[in-house]
Amino acid sequence: MVSEVLVYPLWQGNTILAQQYRNILFNCQGLTSIEVSPNIAENAAKLRADYNLRTPDAIQMATAIRGGASFFLINDVRLPSLPGLTVLALNQLIG
Repeated sequence: MVSEVLVYPLWQGNTILAQQYRNILFNCQGLTSIEVSPNIAENAAKLRADYNLRTPDAIQMATAIRGGASFFLINDVRLPSLPGLTVLALNQLIG
């Protein structure tokens, strides 16, 4: 979600980094942006109810499931894998 990714560079006043993030999110070949539809929002609410997720996490995970993502790459090891979505933590890939 753009609203999640841009917080840090905007907080620091780093407009160059913010633009680099935008370029990656919107112009990177092989990366697909999916609009949050009412169906995704409803699925996010169900994920929140079933797994006690925070709203941004639930929206992102519901969107990944709807988009058919192979995995969900995170930096927050508290998030669970869900049916239809394998969660991979960055530190698992480094070690």
